[in-house]
Amino acid sequence: MFLFSDMKQYKKILLLFLLIVFASSIIAPMVKILLDSFLPSNSFMVNLLDYEDGRYNFARVMRRILMVVAILFIFLLRKSLKFPSFGAIGLKPSKGCWQQLQMGFLISTGMFIFYFAFLYIYGTITFQIDIKSFGNLIGKLLSLILVAVIVGCVEELIFRGFIFQSVLKDTKVLFAVCFSSIFYSLLHFFKSDFLATPGFQPFIGFLVVYQSFANIIVNIAEILPLIIGLFIVGTVLSYAYLKTNSLYLSIGLHAGWVFLIKANRLFFDFVGSKSGWLFGDRKLINGIIGWSFLIVTFIIIHFVTKAPHNGKNIARTC
Repeated sequence: MFLFSDMKQYKKILLLFLLIVFASSIIAPMVKILLDSFLPSNSFMVNLLDYEDGRYNFARVMRRILMVVAILFIFLLRKSLKFPSFGAIGLKPSKGCWQQLQMGFLISTGMFIFYFAFLYIYGTITFQIDIKSFGNLIGKLLSLILVAVIVGCVEELIFRGFIFQSVLKDTKVLFAVCFSSIFYSLLHFFKSDFLATPGFQPFIGFLVVYQSFANIIVNIAEILPLIIGLFIVGTVLSYAYLKTNSLYLSIGLHAGWVFLIKANRLFFDFVGSKSGWLFGDRKLINGIIGWSFLIVTFIIIHFVTKAPHNGKNIARTC
């Protein structure tokens, strides 16, 4: 629409984010009234909302509202925002796409297995399997792989598929990588816990949003190592797209990281270290050692993908 016509793509995305937040905050009280009408008589809603002692965490509901509103806005304003079409973002099935997925998954998981070995030798983690049976372990691993693939697909579609490629249209590559990576990193912390009781609260959406912004500002020193780690992750994933002109390698990388970050709780107990900035914690990417492994992953991607050929980069699929 005319509001977007003369704006840079990154400004459109920031404005879109604010519109989504504002619209979601307006809708939130009406959604709350609907949910409250089922409490406490409906056992399904009680379990779904974790309703206990007359309260439930409305911030979880707010995150779902934000997601639905974001999808709706992107669908309605896609042409005005000049977002690339689904066919142009690098998801078309092509020769080698399955190999790129596999390669990305193996690179990310392989690098972090080396990382786990390093932490184990240093004594930062101990090997401790948290399972009831072998069948239980297989079931948990399969469910984690499914979750990792879904998260990898959705986040790559949004951040590398739409946001990064959209910003890339009218800015230099370095700016597009930095902007999309910072945006990707900070949005991971746009969340809070907000316990609500049944009843009409007209400003509850705005209160949750305020608390989410406040949490980032107040806890910036504590979360800064993870912000840096997520920024490097975003940079590596953007580079994977640039080297292949496809999202498949970045989806594989992303899914592998999500899988390892969630699965490490099944096998390891994080003892911790006084050198917090050096080793971080079980989040894996909030310490200098974790960042180093991500940078090595970046270098590996550089060498396992071919040089540009006829305007495109193609991942080696041997």
